[in-house]
Amino acid sequence: MKSIFTLLLILVSMFGFSQTQITSPTVSGTWTTSGSPYIINNIISVNGGSSLVIQPGVIVKFKAATKIVVNGSLQAIGTASQKIIFQANDTIGWSNEGITAGGWNGIHFMTYSGSGPDISGLAYCSISDTKYGFAGPVQYTNTLTTFRKLKVSYTDIFHNTAGTGLYVAGDNISINTSVAADTVEFDHCKIYNNTSVFGIIHNSNYGGGYTHIHHCELNNNVKGSPIWGTWNNLFIEYNDIHHNTMINDSAPIKLTVGNAQISHNKVRHNICDQLAAIGCRSGIIDIDNNLICNNQQMSGSCGATGGGGGMHLSFNEGATTFAQTYYRVRNNVIVNNYSAYGGGGIYVFTARAEISNNTIVNNTSGSTLAKGIMVLNPLCEVFIKNNILNGNTYPGMHDSSYSIGVYSANKVQVDYNYLPSNYSNAVFGVGGFTQFGDTTHNVIGTNPMLVAPTANNAYTTDASTADFGIALTSPCVDKGDSTATHPLALDYIGNPRFAGVKMDIGAYEVIKTAEWLSDTEYDSFQITMYPNPASSHLYLQLPFSHANMIITDMNGRAVYENSMGADKQTIDISKWVEGIYIVRCNVEGKTSSRRLVISHR
Repeated sequence: MKSIFTLLLILVSMFGFSQTQITSPTVSGTWTTSGSPYIINNIISVNGGSSLVIQPGVIVKFKAATKIVVNGSLQAIGTASQKIIFQANDTIGWSNEGITAGGWNGIHFMTYSGSGPDISGLAYCSISDTKYGFAGPVQYTNTLTTFRKLKVSYTDIFHNTAGTGLYVAGDNISINTSVAADTVEFDHCKIYNNTSVFGIIHNSNYGGGYTHIHHCELNNNVKGSPIWGTWNNLFIEYNDIHHNTMINDSAPIKLTVGNAQISHNKVRHNICDQLAAIGCRSGIIDIDNNLICNNQQMSGSCGATGGGGGMHLSFNEGATTFAQTYYRVRNNVIVNNYSAYGGGGIYVFTARAEISNNTIVNNTSGSTLAKGIMVLNPLCEVFIKNNILNGNTYPGMHDSSYSIGVYSANKVQVDYNYLPSNYSNAVFGVGGFTQFGDTTHNVIGTNPMLVAPTANNAYTTDASTADFGIALTSPCVDKGDSTATHPLALDYIGNPRFAGVKMDIGAYEVIKTAEWLSDTEYDSFQITMYPNPASSHLYLQLPFSHANMIITDMNGRAVYENSMGADKQTIDISKWVEGIYIVRCNVEGKTSSRRLVISHR
């Protein structure tokens, strides 16, 4: 009998049945794997001036309706092989929104109070099973809340719900920085299988501060917007946002008021009720270099404040003014999206927008309204330039007359675009607005010669692996124009834009050898210049003993001047803005020029 009892003790030790019960209302110090799992029996807090460090591999289990409130510092930095796990102690009853059982109430970083630096951060963590859905809204029941600077990296956030309640409890991740210098960063996180009423990530930086969401994957979330920004200083880049299903006016990316940059994201295969894949209600917002494909906007009765398959650009929030709302949409590939209301590619309502160098192909709508770009409201001022529009019509048809619809506007420019039929057919509307620009610059054709696009315009045809670049013989090559627009230095895939005289129409720039290496304006003598493109240093050499050199940007502003000779000269360009520059050398009445591309990638 004694030997059996000894064996049981050995087995308990071997299989790690030890645990630490946390019953104190305050915690601090260090939690280690030797005390893991830590069982949280009540609401706990890290007081101001205190810190809690959780080591890699620790498991923390929360009983129903418990949470951790951080006034001091919480540092939970795991590793790729030893994640720190925050989960419910028991998930029975998690799906029943009428009871508190089955979940817990999250991690809440309040405004920092402490005498030393804030060491808070989450890395290589797993956060699951938080719950808010029972009757009566309760503050700080979100999965994660922060009122301070915070970095969350390589962390999985899944199986959490905020299914009922007001704004204080209807988000999974709530960001509320109050200091202008604070930055909240989500880096390489996976955020999936969550439910919220309002936002999976909800950024509300009323007091200032910045939020940077990058290299994250947000997928299979339901109801609320995967990213919802209000009062933004928001940077959203290099994320993959896919297979989310939203209700009401939620969108994969929804923005309201403030400043935002949305770049290099994939927004694909999402289902929306009223709003487009990227839904903007007001603000100064740049939307550049994104792939927006296979998204569906399902409600045909959403009204004018909804609509758009790929993008919705509007001004219908009273917290800012019309003059404070402006959109720049550049180098995006907007393909195979569907809108039940109208504007399968882009819908502009009561807003000012510059839409330039986008590839808008194979988008559809279930209504008779425009399939490619739709403009509606007498206040609209929309500049549509250097875009490829093709295949935007009813499923299975060629778009002879549904590319751009202007139903009311103040000013509209449609210039230097590729259109699938003559201007009067491709651009249609009710009139009553000022049309400016020379519409004869548009390229009319039936085949823009894309490399390997989708075979049809059905939203079920996967466009995420297609190639919408243009062939060297495309009618779009060198037919765009940079005048009165703000072209980016690089195209959708990172090739340099050549905007000195002409640029290619669409999101892609075809690289011609002459443009890439020499593009000589005058060939009186040879300039030795390398590398080109350059990122940190530029090396130059001439066959003469002396010459005058000037480097200008594409606006003609001199950025560098010097005299040089046969000796090699090195120029530090590491802090120069990316773009196209002209290098000119003059000696004894002879001139040579070279085009220089600077890219810091």
